[in-house]
Amino acid sequence: MDLKKEKKDKEKKEKPVKEKKSLNVSKLKNYFNKNTFLGITLVGILALVVVYVFVFMDYTEKTEEVEAANSELKAVVNELQQYADNMEMYQSEINEMKTAIEDIIAEYPADAREEDVIMLAVQIQERNAIAYDAINMEATEGVYTVPAENVRLASIEGLNGELIFTKKHAVYVNTTNYDNLKTVVEQIFKADNRIGINSIVYAKNEEDGTLEGSIDLNFYSAVGTDKEYTVPDIAAYLSGTSDLFQSDKVASGNNGSEEGDGVEQNGEETQEN
Repeated sequence: MDLKKEKKDKEKKEKPVKEKKSLNVSKLKNYFNKNTFLGITLVGILALVVVYVFVFMDYTEKTEEVEAANSELKAVVNELQQYADNMEMYQSEINEMKTAIEDIIAEYPADAREEDVIMLAVQIQERNAIAYDAINMEATEGVYTVPAENVRLASIEGLNGELIFTKKHAVYVNTTNYDNLKTVVEQIFKADNRIGINSIVYAKNEEDGTLEGSIDLNFYSAVGTDKEYTVPDIAAYLSGTSDLFQSDKVASGNNGSEEGDGVEQNGEETQEN
């Protein structure tokens, strides 16, 4: 009896110890389970952040870049399509421009030299009562240059390299009268050379009624075409003239015009001088 009682007492004492141990183990398991779940959750969140930053955002940026590139390409395609639709009209306009350029260049000689300046003075004097006091000239200078690349792109026959527009400045200091001056200007505009008039300045001589002054000109040319310069035909100078600059002819022509004695107004009377 005593043994049984002792055994029962012993079991009663051991039972609370076991229950206490079991309770501690359960709490520990719950603690680890909570921490494990929290860790897994944190790892999952971190993984999502990594995916969002390095995958989704990168994909979004690339998508935006592709969309922007597609927009640019679409604009280019639309522009090219517009060119294709209007190709016939563009080709017609190009041909018209080429023709216009050819017509303009055709008016410019290959060069303008001292001989051209002198020969114009001679031609004017042959048709008009005009006496030259001086003929001043300057060296040829470039006015405008078209680069060779632009010339080649134009694909115009006769133009293969650099195209340079030049001018040669000349001043005719002379004595004439009003009627002849009008013919002189008309003759300058009809000359074979490309000539521009800068200024015409004259003052009246009260003694004989003539006009004394100057005509300021620019002789233009185009260097770089397939044209070749042609030297003007300058006749040999005949010595022995008594009035080289025809000053008497101008004065007599002017007086004749005022008195109405039958002298030609344009100075086309006999050239015996």
